[in-house]
Amino acid sequence: MKITHLLTLSLLLLLTACTSNTTQQTAASKDTTQAIAGEESHDRTQYVSLAIGDTIKKSTSYYFSNAKEKDVFLLTIHPGKVRESTSTLQIITAKGQVIYTQTFETFYFVKLILEPDSVPNSGGQEEYDAFVDAYCKAITPTQYERFFYKNLNTFFETIYLIDKSKNADFNSEEDIQDKNFLQEILSDTSLQLIDIACYNCSEGGATIGYSKKQNKVVTLLEHD
Repeated sequence: MKITHLLTLSLLLLLTACTSNTTQQTAASKDTTQAIAGEESHDRTQYVSLAIGDTIKKSTSYYFSNAKEKDVFLLTIHPGKVRESTSTLQIITAKGQVIYTQTFETFYFVKLILEPDSVPNSGGQEEYDAFVDAYCKAITPTQYERFFYKNLNTFFETIYLIDKSKNADFNSEEDIQDKNFLQEILSDTSLQLIDIACYNCSEGGATIGYSKKQNKVVTLLEHD
């Protein structure tokens, strides 16, 4: 009898533990689902209806990989909905060789329009989300189009040549991505560096240059 009671008690304890674990897992799963749903409900890219009908190409040129011949910096925006399509920035030498490519979301050109200049100082997260959602819904197709082309026309202003003699960051070795390239830069005055944005990031970019020794574009350092 005692053995039977012990077995029964053990079985009950085991069932109770399993039920408790299942309940906790279900609750955790529910919380995670609610959190994901909340994030998705505030994905404001859904409000961007602008679409590009044809491929857009825009370019400029700099002395970059070669001090005697300019490279072409070519921006290509592929057709489709702005919130879904991609764009590509390429650096192409005078001989037609592509030495750098950065592919990013075309949404880059309109993302800042979804950020209002001011928001309510009072209220919680729900009030803030409601305000911003209403703001985004009120943006007209014409406003999206004007904002897009404004940023398109100033795109190459996000790329600029760096004066090596005035840049103190080169002396901070902890930020340097390639120390061999740093030594090459310091010893060869003909090497040109440029600062280029990270277009898929919320902010930041990188300082890059063309290494003659490595025969490729090299990132010297990244920054916020």
